[in-house]
Amino acid sequence: MNEFEQRWQKGVKAARQAAASTPSDEAPLGFATRVVAHWQAQPEPPLAWLWQRLALRVLGVMALILISLAAYDAISMGSDSALQPPVENAVGDSLWLL
Repeated sequence: MNEFEQRWQKGVKAARQAAASTPSDEAPLGFATRVVAHWQAQPEPPLAWLWQRLALRVLGVMALILISLAAYDAISMGSDSALQPPVENAVGDSLWLL
């Protein structure tokens, strides 16, 4: 057997023995301490950066809405405008509701 086969057999044997052991649901010793230490080591982002990120998201949503409304308006321009009543008639017809 060559060296690779020996290492392969040794690794397979170790894997079989490791799979036979029962896994624990508990975290390793000191895991919570390491997580908290890592969290505290991270610098807090400045408030201006958070506002900028929120503003960019809102800007993107507004641009998407504007583009979709412009596309809808461009598509609806082809329809016959004679079927739509003028604004004066619409206001006059709705006056009795007041």
